[in-house]
Amino acid sequence: MPNNRPTVVITGASSGIGAALARHLAPTWRLILVARREDRLQDLAASLPDALAVPGDLAAADGPETIARACAGELHALVNNAGIFQTSDTTAYTTDHLNAVFALNTVAPMRLTAALLPRLVRGATIVNVSSVAAVSAFPGCGAYAASKAALEAWSRSLRVELRPAGIRVGLVAPGATDTEVWPAGAPVPRERMCRAEDVAQAIAAMLEAPPSASIERLEIMPPSGPF
Repeated sequence: MPNNRPTVVITGASSGIGAALARHLAPTWRLILVARREDRLQDLAASLPDALAVPGDLAAADGPETIARACAGELHALVNNAGIFQTSDTTAYTTDHLNAVFALNTVAPMRLTAALLPRLVRGATIVNVSSVAAVSAFPGCGAYAASKAALEAWSRSLRVELRPAGIRVGLVAPGATDTEVWPAGAPVPRERMCRAEDVAQAIAAMLEAPPSASIERLEIMPPSGPF
């Protein structure tokens, strides 16, 4: 029997927002799940009804293209969720820190999107996961904020480029969210953070918006503020 489910690629799917989104969409979507941690990714895919695990490192030199080759068939959505959160004072920046942050937060989604564009059907939706740090200032977050601001600038350009093809481009910008990016003893109590499921619901709303609407940017904040 043919599979009539729409297909979505979700990066950073082994935990946090990506895993929560996979579980949220599982009843009605075919899932292609991408992450570096193969064991966790395979366990998640095995627990869902129609999911394919595609392990890979998006920050590697050939990572986006290798992952794209494993995502066969037509695609109806792409969620660029994989990212890295590292803090550093400006005086302590290193080349390794800057390269790591920009490689995964900015360059990887640009390259993966370019590699997958030929498979995105008319009416498809791309959602890029940004951060409130892209437009708000927090100490120690300069490189991270810059990487997300660059992601947002590219997303705006991509939206204009893809309108003639009927492909929507949206941004979700969460505030503090209770995921593994926060170490033990985080400055924000976890009970004050958003849940990964909250952000997943917002992304799902963008993916499942009617064809007559495009949700272009959503900020998801804890009630007490972004941090």
